Amino acid sequence: MRFLPRLLHAGAAAAILIILYLVWLQHDHLGHSIHEAWDGQAHRIVIFGDDWSDTGKYRVSPPSKAQAVTRDPDRGDVWTETLCKELACDFIDNFARSMPPHTGATTIGSLIDSDIRAQAVPVTDNNNDTRAMFDFKTQVQQFLEYEKMKHRVGVPERLRKVDEWTVFTVSFGLWDLLEYSTLEKEYALKAIDNSIEGLFENLDLLAKHVAAPIKIVAPKLVDATFLPRFQSRRNQAKEHFAESQHHLVFLWTYWNTALSRTASQWKHGEIFMPNPNNLITDQVRAKQLYSKNLSDASGLGKQVPLFDFVDEPCVRSPADNSAEVLQAAGIEKCFDASQHLFWDDIHLSGLAHQLIGKAAASLVRGNHTVNVGDTAQGSDNDKTASKKETPSFNLKFPPGY
Repeated sequence: MRFLPRLLHAGAAAAILIILYLVWLQHDHLGHSIHEAWDGQAHRIVIFGDDWSDTGKYRVSPPSKAQAVTRDPDRGDVWTETLCKELACDFIDNFARSMPPHTGATTIGSLIDSDIRAQAVPVTDNNNDTRAMFDFKTQVQQFLEYEKMKHRVGVPERLRKVDEWTVFTVSFGLWDLLEYSTLEKEYALKAIDNSIEGLFENLDLLAKHVAAPIKIVAPKLVDATFLPRFQSRRNQAKEHFAESQHHLVFLWTYWNTALSRTASQWKHGEIFMPNPNNLITDQVRAKQLYSKNLSDASGLGKQVPLFDFVDEPCVRSPADNSAEVLQAAGIEKCFDASQHLFWDDIHLSGLAHQLIGKAAASLVRGNHTVNVGDTAQGSDNDKTASKKETPSFNLKFPPGY
């Protein structure tokens, strides 16, 4: 009879030892991953942005079921998810927001600051009840509140060091630019200046509340005239189309110039700035050259292009990529999304997003910043921008515009 209690005690002791070993092993692995984090890796990605960055999984204020966008599996990952994979991050905190499926109300995507739009865009009968998604200012506040909440619930001190290994992604401008392109040049430029200023005010706020050094991936804006949504108007009114294209290209150039020059002077962290537009135009040119049996000096056009379709989206629909809507409405969808540069008329395909994510990861791994040290992207060009720029960046319309 005495043998049984001894056996039970021995079994309990063995179980306790196994549990302690597993806890130690997990702790050792966590510490190892944290210490290795900036050897080309990151522990966490925090996402701010619009449809082009949104993973569809939210830390705070998730959308209602009616307003949630269900991603079609064929669409693939967005670039922020590729960035996380490339940097071997452990998790993503997503605060970006996508345009909801059609709800009957006029809705615009996430802006840098909805108040700037409200001041810039005149109120009409058509936009009086326009609803905007969470803007950058709101997303930053949500993140800061989320961080406070984490610490209030008693996160161990050793896990708070994770904050030192965070990469922030900030991707806005598409919806801002489409809104401001309807304005006269003078008012559009003022709205862009205010938007870029607002973006960096929120980056300043982030830098104050986040353990240094703060690392930010802020892609340049894609030329919206490349998007199928804009190109679909080509045959409607050719003269008006050319004028609108000219105006939008100018504003896009101004936006990217303002963004890159302001970023080059920012002193509160490191900014990495991939250029998705170059990646897109390279793919378009590769397809065009290959189809004509031509190549350029760099060899572009000699190899089979990555995409068979560079102007025709996989999904032909109003800007809606909800899987339920696709099935319910019988909307035409391609057989192989990987062969298309665009998923729908406003979004890139998953493979195109993959190119952007890999390019961004390469900049982070190589420490190629736009604002710090000799490894800065375009450092030769930035030497002339040593003084603080005024809101005007001296871009001019071509003669006769």
